[in-house]
Amino acid sequence: MLEKNAKTKYRKINIDENKRVLFISDIHGDLKLFKRALQKVDYRSEDYLFLIGDIIEKGTENLDILDFLKDFKEENPNVYLLSGNCDEVFRFIIPPVDKEKFLYYALEKRHSIINEMAIRLNVKITNETDVDDLCTRFYNEFKYYYDFIDSFDDVININDKIILVHAGIMDINKIPENKIDVLKLDNFYFKSPVQNKLMIVGHYPTINYCKRISSLNPIFDFKKNIICIDGGNNVCRYGQLNVVILDSLKSFKFSFKSVDHFPKIKILKDINYTSNEMPFSLITGENEVKILDVVGDFAYCEQLCSGRRLYVYEQWIYRRGGKLYAYDATNLFVPFKAGSIVTLILYAQPFCIVKKEGVLALVRTKDLVMQDATA
Repeated sequence: MLEKNAKTKYRKINIDENKRVLFISDIHGDLKLFKRALQKVDYRSEDYLFLIGDIIEKGTENLDILDFLKDFKEENPNVYLLSGNCDEVFRFIIPPVDKEKFLYYALEKRHSIINEMAIRLNVKITNETDVDDLCTRFYNEFKYYYDFIDSFDDVININDKIILVHAGIMDINKIPENKIDVLKLDNFYFKSPVQNKLMIVGHYPTINYCKRISSLNPIFDFKKNIICIDGGNNVCRYGQLNVVILDSLKSFKFSFKSVDHFPKIKILKDINYTSNEMPFSLITGENEVKILDVVGDFAYCEQLCSGRRLYVYEQWIYRRGGKLYAYDATNLFVPFKAGSIVTLILYAQPFCIVKKEGVLALVRTKDLVMQDATA
């Protein structure tokens, strides 16, 4: 039975130490990209696959991915599903419902499973909607989704060697009783002490830990015994879905591959940049800026708290309370060799934003001679 204030579910398992193990987190309602990720790593039924929470919300295929995973798990017993804080949307739409919170998800966030269920019921949600009545209909009509989500674990201990949890646990010997405390713990990597077992977490996009070079790749910190794998898919403007690959528990050798929705380009001419500037990025957060100049599609900005300056795509600057804020920006210009394949995030003037091996960078548009390499 799905309860609003659920207790943490801890599970200890033992798997074959010679088989490959795959870890993915924060799919966020993106069935197409999830399938591409499995294809890219050549997923096989003998692999162990762990999905570490936030399977739904923020994307547009929330019900589709639950339908897919329900069948997929039945066909593949080596697939394990863990809860994330976004998956908990089902718990807060059990009547009685916080109407304000419900309407925020339905009308403001929009890419929510709430809207997808309403569409299936041919219901239009407005400020006048009888929320409790609608959520009663949701529960009666879609109980199998509620039950499926309720079957997910919160913490998995693999062979007493690896701990899996969506957001993190400060002390594995003191697992919080309430599940939400292990599903939502922002900034865990910086807050956490050294773990006594390797802990693999999602929840917080890895780029949020990057003050200088903006990287969406997994963080492998074997001194602290933490691996962070959330690539910001459907959260960051240039997010990706990371698959962390463990060759086997016996080898304990890790690697990763990533997929995203952006086009790939082949650079046809060497691009040579040199800079004495310290790499600097504006990541998610309260980055108050002032605009010093406008150059084409970009604003040359100063971050007020640091005095550091960089170019920000002007449409990504927003105003709140009379102040200007920005994120998703970098001052990093990197050189490229002809033949390099990179991800094109934004084609604009006088700069393009690209990802090179998961790292965000700028290229002067006039220097970019390219051809499509998406296929």
